Amino acid sequence: MANTPILAVQDSLVKVILNVDAITHPLTGIGHYTLALGNALKSLQTIEELRFFSADHWVSDLQQAAAGNQWLASLRRWVPFKALALNAYGRRRARRFKQLTQGMSDHVLHSPNFILMPHTGPSVATFHDLSFVHHRDTQPAYRLQFLDREVPKTLAQANALITPTAFIKQAIVDHYGYPAEQIHVTPLGVSAGFAPQAEASIAPTLAQHQLAHKGYVLAVATTEPRKNLPRLLQAYAQLPVDLRAAHPLVLVGAAGWLQQASNQAIKQALSQGHIKTLGYLKQTELQQLYAGARLLALPSLYEGFGLPIIEAMASGTAVLTSAHSAMQEVAGGHAMLCQPEDTDSIEVGLRAALEDDAWRQAAEQAGLKHSQAFTWQRCAEATLITYRSLSGS
Repeated sequence: MANTPILAVQDSLVKVILNVDAITHPLTGIGHYTLALGNALKSLQTIEELRFFSADHWVSDLQQAAAGNQWLASLRRWVPFKALALNAYGRRRARRFKQLTQGMSDHVLHSPNFILMPHTGPSVATFHDLSFVHHRDTQPAYRLQFLDREVPKTLAQANALITPTAFIKQAIVDHYGYPAEQIHVTPLGVSAGFAPQAEASIAPTLAQHQLAHKGYVLAVATTEPRKNLPRLLQAYAQLPVDLRAAHPLVLVGAAGWLQQASNQAIKQALSQGHIKTLGYLKQTELQQLYAGARLLALPSLYEGFGLPIIEAMASGTAVLTSAHSAMQEVAGGHAMLCQPEDTDSIEVGLRAALEDDAWRQAAEQAGLKHSQAFTWQRCAEATLITYRSLSGS
């Protein structure tokens, strides 16, 4: 996948509107994707004009885009029914977008978060996964209702789709019958800060959390059902106590939806010891924790890509992940694989990855090399090819 050469970028110019609503704090995976892609697109000289639209207005500075979405954050916080908030937001956004884009039918509209706004010019949407189709029990009802209504509209409008993996491309073809030739695979990238770091340089951060260099297991995930945290915690609890004492499990990530079961599992695990929960961290601190970990554990039930896999590999850290969906594709044969529905399989994988020094050293070296193919510049160039295929449609 990531080793497929990018086609040569032609000289024809394109005009692009990128919807940057997803850049809201705390940044999710889609928020990071939108921010990194937007910054990388700015460096491409063959984009004649690049405009950023957020919530109900144009944005000039991507770093400040989150400030433009404060009204939406307030709406979600104060309106008791999330479906009402989504509907109100969608209507306002569509109305303002129509007003602000009059005469811009020569611009390609790109929504990096599934749903397109009505546009008189060519349109492309990024579908990161189909969890709302294949794992509906892991999604809140208001989100399912919104996507069930809006996704068919997007598919009818879109001149092309973008996906991060071949796995998701095939899933879209199989489920929706969308033409395969109109689906473009553009693997995600890794920011430059995810890299091996000297033990001395990250020592203050590790000391702050009472962690030893290469002496802990890191799990980076929001607390939502798809991330499979209860089984990971159960599998970790089954490890020998001396192995857990030498390698505490560190949980990092923002609160997600339907988190009751995950929170209950975390609460129970904390009472048993050798577990740390750090919540959502700033990017620089997270990068240091990646570099200092002995192992990243991402045994998700389903992922459309699994960015922590590549972030860990780029940081020189070995990875345990699931043997299906897009995770196996992204890992490229350089991770320890497990069956995420099987707690014993996760436990076996954890123990093998922690105790087999030869495997782990080889995985660190191979993973680091593998990760070098995943850059945001490469992602932007592949995305530009999609734009160019639609320009003038």
